[in-house]
Amino acid sequence: MKKIICSLFLIATAVLLFAERPLVRDIQARAGSNKKVRITWTLPSEADPALYNLLLYRTTEQITSFKQLKDLTPLAQLSPDRSSYTDTLEDLRDYFYTVISETSTGPYDLVLLSFNSTVTGVHLNAKKKVDEPAAKTDYETIYPEGTLRKTPLPYLDIIEGVGAEPLVSDSTASKVSTLTGGNKKAGKGSALQPYIFEEDLVSPDGGDAYLLFEILKISFVTKKYKESIDKLNQLIGTNISESTRNRAYFYLGQAQYFNKNYEEAVRSFVKVQGIYPTLSQKWLEVSLDRI
Repeated sequence: MKKIICSLFLIATAVLLFAERPLVRDIQARAGSNKKVRITWTLPSEADPALYNLLLYRTTEQITSFKQLKDLTPLAQLSPDRSSYTDTLEDLRDYFYTVISETSTGPYDLVLLSFNSTVTGVHLNAKKKVDEPAAKTDYETIYPEGTLRKTPLPYLDIIEGVGAEPLVSDSTASKVSTLTGGNKKAGKGSALQPYIFEEDLVSPDGGDAYLLFEILKISFVTKKYKESIDKLNQLIGTNISESTRNRAYFYLGQAQYFNKNYEEAVRSFVKVQGIYPTLSQKWLEVSLDRI
């Protein structure tokens, strides 16, 4: 908890310190379809000195210092009013993006993670099979006027198979295991059933919680885990409430786990470990056991 509070304090301090500097903020990179990656950021409201150009860099490692970019050629040179860019990738490697502001005096050589440099790598999704038209499933019930609509999720009876092949090396697994203190109570023979929060068992009247419910109903509980991953990532990338985003990350981790993307599942559960410590710990241990 102290670490979370300290991190929030540092971020808040950084926002105040760099609010008027020629530094873009809130950079995000998301994989789309057709080998496309969408990079977005927020421009400074009153940059001093004023922006002259924006230099976008793509790298295969996380960028924490301008020195790492010094001898690299920018992927693109953009006008100072641009706040997004669509990149095209040709492989499945993880890529990181950094936006450097260029002023009349030269590049503003400051790099801050999550401000103008992405924290995590983004990669293309593996090519999916053409989805068959989904069978129409009607869970809606007509209620008397003035009565809240209630659409329960179908009964869950999903158990992960045993014997998944390791996806990464032992050395990588050893490094990641520090997230749970090396404690692996659940062995590889253990299997988990999908967990759904109580507030998501019944359809809400609207809002972002309803969007999450629809993803669970159409994709998650029907075991369409690849589809769930795509839809949950899209939802997380939109302007939704913090509580809905936290639950979406937890469902994303589960979908990645059942899709055998165990390393990605670990990353998702770590994001909400402070929100759902007991649940996250259990899923982290089982995910780590399968790496």
